[in-house]
Amino acid sequence: MPDLANDTATVEEYERTFERYLDICNQAIERNKDKFPYMEIWRVRWKKLGPDAILQCAVYDDRPKIIYKLRLTEDMKIEIIEKTHVPPHDAWPFKYSYLKHVVDHPDEYIDHPANLDWGWLTGMVG
Repeated sequence: MPDLANDTATVEEYERTFERYLDICNQAIERNKDKFPYMEIWRVRWKKLGPDAILQCAVYDDRPKIIYKLRLTEDMKIEIIEKTHVPPHDAWPFKYSYLKHVVDHPDEYIDHPANLDWGWLTGMVG
């Protein structure tokens, strides 16, 4: 695995982009929490995941850049538990180009959460 510590500016950009992406997801959940069917879907996902479930996500470009362990809270927020540079085999891959597009056009996704790729939550709950 390449030494990502020497690629600080790039890693920081990946971190900022992914963390902004999670912020957009949380804003989409908050803004649409009273709209059918979003809250029902998110509650079912939380119940299936449970309070101790950990989601592992990897930000990719041409290779893994940064790995996040996430948790979905009971109040429907996505929290970062840990970040690392060592990719596990079971991490959900996020393409940097997709994350960057969401971050560059947040209202498109906050106002219309169905436009977000929620597969990383669906894939974790079966």
